[in-house]
Amino acid sequence: MLTDELQNAARDLGEALRASSSVQAYLKAEAGCEADPEASELEKRLLALHQELLGRQQRGEALQRSEIGAYNVLKDRVHYNPRIQERDAALSEVKQTFTAIADELSFPLGIKFASLAKAGNV
Repeated sequence: MLTDELQNAARDLGEALRASSSVQAYLKAEAGCEADPEASELEKRLLALHQELLGRQQRGEALQRSEIGAYNVLKDRVHYNPRIQERDAALSEVKQTFTAIADELSFPLGIKFASLAKAGNV
């Protein structure tokens, strides 16, 4: 059971992380991505096509080169969309922020958070 002190410290850390410039930049970029009809539609189409092709492949169907080519073209369009690039760059910054925080917490607590996360224990 977590003590009240530990729960309060965790809540304070969460609030501080949410208020950090990297998280705020990501939230802004994510909102911009969702509000952009082209970016939003591209991602939806890519996810739907990926799920369709993966499902067919898992059922043993052979995919045509043209289908794979169409998927790759769509993936490139998603990758090079300016709003999506902005969001992905902001997400990279958030990951760096969280990694730095985990590193700072690891030594005094004697827990390697990165190792726990990689092992799927967090």
